[in-house]
Amino acid sequence: MKRTVLTIIVLFSIFIHAQENYKYVIIPSQFSFFKEADKYGLNSLTKSFFETEGFTVYYDTDKLPNEILNARCNALHVEVTESNKMFTTNLSVQVKDCTNKTVALSLLGSSRDKDFQLANTNALRDALTSLKGKLKFKISENSVKQTVVVEDKESFVGEIDEKDMVVSNKSLLYALPTPTGFKLVDNTPNIIFELKKTSVENMFLAERGIIDNGIFYKTGDVWYFEFYKRGKLSSETVEVKF
Repeated sequence: MKRTVLTIIVLFSIFIHAQENYKYVIIPSQFSFFKEADKYGLNSLTKSFFETEGFTVYYDTDKLPNEILNARCNALHVEVTESNKMFTTNLSVQVKDCTNKTVALSLLGSSRDKDFQLANTNALRDALTSLKGKLKFKISENSVKQTVVVEDKESFVGEIDEKDMVVSNKSLLYALPTPTGFKLVDNTPNIIFELKKTSVENMFLAERGIIDNGIFYKTGDVWYFEFYKRGKLSSETVEVKF
């Protein structure tokens, strides 16, 4: 049987479990855009989220253990910022290390609820949900590009573990569930599409930015985005992982 050998360029990144490097997370007891601690229970919500992600969480007003006091780089720090617009509450979450470097950034959580508590809670929950699972691994700063020889499509030459390798694919989008459908994000992550469910299976109403509106549907194993641009019907294929 003829053996096909493909040479591809991959982004080889060494991943280290965040739980091994970062056992602790510190969050503010009061966010800077409020005048009281734990306003609307948002700080408690943030604390609960990171606890479910496997971290030991402290407020910045708590008495910290010696493991943090003697080595502040053992902990990650969380910041929540607002960028509200008229009729819209917008919150985002940043996770930083001891050098103030951002190691994780949430999507922008938004809500149009008129009730302030409901709006802030829903916006923050939306932002936190986009971080789910992102802190299971910490990307090494020593990530390098290298050539890897591939035999067939599944087995790699050498002893590189597939779980330790990320193949660069800038066009691939990832689906995050929402109450009405999905948000499709890239690996930045930026929101590229917002999808809303219809009564037809594998067909969604789609918005790309504020300009392109159309339908997003699946035929066979391929997803398509169809929309009108300057009066002409356009169709694009989209790589997406649900």
